[in-house]
Amino acid sequence: MKYLLRTLLLSAGFIALSSAAETAENMLVEMTMIQNNTALMQAAVEDGRERGQLCFRCHGEDGNSKRDYIPNLASQNALYLFTQFEHFADGTRKDYVMSKLAGHLSKDDRIAIAVYFSQSEVNKRPQPVDANVKGEQLYRSMCFACHGNEGHGNQQYPRIAGQPYEYLESTLLKFLHKDPERKNSPMSAVIQNLNEKQLKEVAAYVAHME
Repeated sequence: MKYLLRTLLLSAGFIALSSAAETAENMLVEMTMIQNNTALMQAAVEDGRERGQLCFRCHGEDGNSKRDYIPNLASQNALYLFTQFEHFADGTRKDYVMSKLAGHLSKDDRIAIAVYFSQSEVNKRPQPVDANVKGEQLYRSMCFACHGNEGHGNQQYPRIAGQPYEYLESTLLKFLHKDPERKNSPMSAVIQNLNEKQLKEVAAYVAHME
């Protein structure tokens, strides 16, 4: 099973390029080919289930995280997830666990795992806070442009709807306080005029989105 996805891609006409020549556009073509081909999609999901065993310990076998400080991967856009693996591997993003793990994943591993989690559904979970109108107003005025009206994101921006409140709050405060782990994110500039209370209101609203 380990090499089935690559074999099917090659037989479908996708020519693998060297890592130096691979661009976001190339990956978009490959991901689109996988998602539009039943055999490729099935192979990717099966490969992802096999290759993602270490991910399951924190993010859950179905991509719904086991702890509220850990993000869900379920229903994330596959290309977005693949790109984040790349960022952890090359140091653009930093996290003690993910940076080490991503560095040991091959390109095929990253593709398969990203596709696998993208096909899982987000499970609604209890949240420790209620959503409020102020949070919705802030989301509708600032966040929807990138993350979408429903918070489902796209190839460039993550799905944030239904993430654990604790994770959302912590991440937004890291952006606000320019935490080194998040220093390369455009979010720091986006929220620079908001205070902690406002960010917590946004986090509460997003956590209850579906």
